[in-house]
Amino acid sequence: MLIVPGFNLQRSLPEVDELNFAPRVKIPVLMLNGRFDFFYPVETSEEPMFRLLGTAKGHKRRVVYETGHNIPRNELIKETLDWLDRYLGPVT
Repeated sequence: MLIVPGFNLQRSLPEVDELNFAPRVKIPVLMLNGRFDFFYPVETSEEPMFRLLGTAKGHKRRVVYETGHNIPRNELIKETLDWLDRYLGPVT
């Protein structure tokens, strides 16, 4: 799960640059973002990261909230639990 992720707008060293690693991610991914996030803007940070992830389309999900950098706690918990239930199985 990636909560409020995105690419860093400053260039990083190649060995730690997310651009070099996002395509290698093949596991299921849940991204939770705020549309008005100042730190990770939708168009220049969040969307490019989601597109570049190497995860198959059916196993990556992105939810965008009408918020800034912080995701509403109740929504974060609900989405996270649903995701974990899907990939790890429900708690019995």
